[in-house]
Amino acid sequence: MSVSEAMPPPPPPPPPDMAVDAKRRRTGSGSSSASTGSTGAGSSTLSSPGSPSATSDGRHSEMEVEWWTLDVAEAGSARFRALEELRQYLVEWSREKQDSFWHRKSRKPVLSVVVCRGKDGTFSAYRGMNTEVSLPAGSLCAERAAIARAASDFQQAEDVVAIATADPQDKINPLWPCEVCQSWLSKLRPQSPEISVLAVSSSSCRSFLVKVNGEPQPPPQPMLPPSPFVGALAPWPELLELAEGTTEWPWEAKDLVYVDGAWTFLHSAQQSILRQARSRGSHLLVGIHSDETLQTEFNGPILESFQIRAGRIQQNRYVSSILKDAPWCLTLDMIQSLGISRVVTGSVCKRQDVGSDEDGAVDPYHVARELGILEVIPSLDETTERSVHESHVARARP
Repeated sequence: MSVSEAMPPPPPPPPPDMAVDAKRRRTGSGSSSASTGSTGAGSSTLSSPGSPSATSDGRHSEMEVEWWTLDVAEAGSARFRALEELRQYLVEWSREKQDSFWHRKSRKPVLSVVVCRGKDGTFSAYRGMNTEVSLPAGSLCAERAAIARAASDFQQAEDVVAIATADPQDKINPLWPCEVCQSWLSKLRPQSPEISVLAVSSSSCRSFLVKVNGEPQPPPQPMLPPSPFVGALAPWPELLELAEGTTEWPWEAKDLVYVDGAWTFLHSAQQSILRQARSRGSHLLVGIHSDETLQTEFNGPILESFQIRAGRIQQNRYVSSILKDAPWCLTLDMIQSLGISRVVTGSVCKRQDVGSDEDGAVDPYHVARELGILEVIPSLDETTERSVHESHVARARP
């Protein structure tokens, strides 16, 4: 008897596990499972906005997701229409008696809406729900059901512009299309290259993620918000620039601290002032005087250009934002427009720092002093821009 005859035949493959199939629909962590349709049970669910980004097994997500909200979705757009239609679909689903037969395997209903744009620019929406009559060939995902319904109503493939999907029970949101649905979308791509795929964080549809051709789309960046203090002709917003990592504008800060200077060389005493000023509030705005302003205020040479000085300040870890071409003397309009609550200067003032020895010069902080918001911080030492420059020159001499 041969070895092959002695061995028993292999057992038949186990039936498909719909729980695994449901898991693979969950939004991935940004790895290949989300973009290529990997069907492993390890696919993860992205956390809702405001909660830690972690996978279903407790591991942290590998991708920093960027959530959209309805207020940044353009009203009248295909994405906005898809969300509105999906939200209405979810409301109606919750009101109706559900037939458990349609989801008799996984017990996990999924709803989807496809939006098509007609030749006249108007939108039409088509609903789809997953059904699990028989496995594996007898199951149909919500996305494909909605696409098939649009096709059955004589919509062209090139008309499909958006698709939004949700779990009405809020157990596995947000959801991306499964592997088979992604295959359908890839076949549609030559006909309609810019199909927006939306995955909502919950059945409320208030926040969502967007992909186009498998690539995550960041929400549009907000425009510079108007300051409640700034008049129509005030120049301050145009002179502001946020440091990397800062998201709030100065007038949005809880406690805005302002400090200014030339910041040539950014020597140790200047760095000490920045550190101490930052500890006085929640947002540090640093004013940087232009070359022209410095030439007007004192007769010495400009030791470093404005671009070099501004670039160095913007990279300083204590700085939240900078005010380019800051005026030498603070004005009431500037303080009120930007919402400055505290002004800081060193005991070695900026006039001494740049090397000016003019006596009786106008106090650049007299308005802040009169308002009672000026704080003079003891300087680290007597180091000034001029002394640093002279030291460099001395060391360079043979």
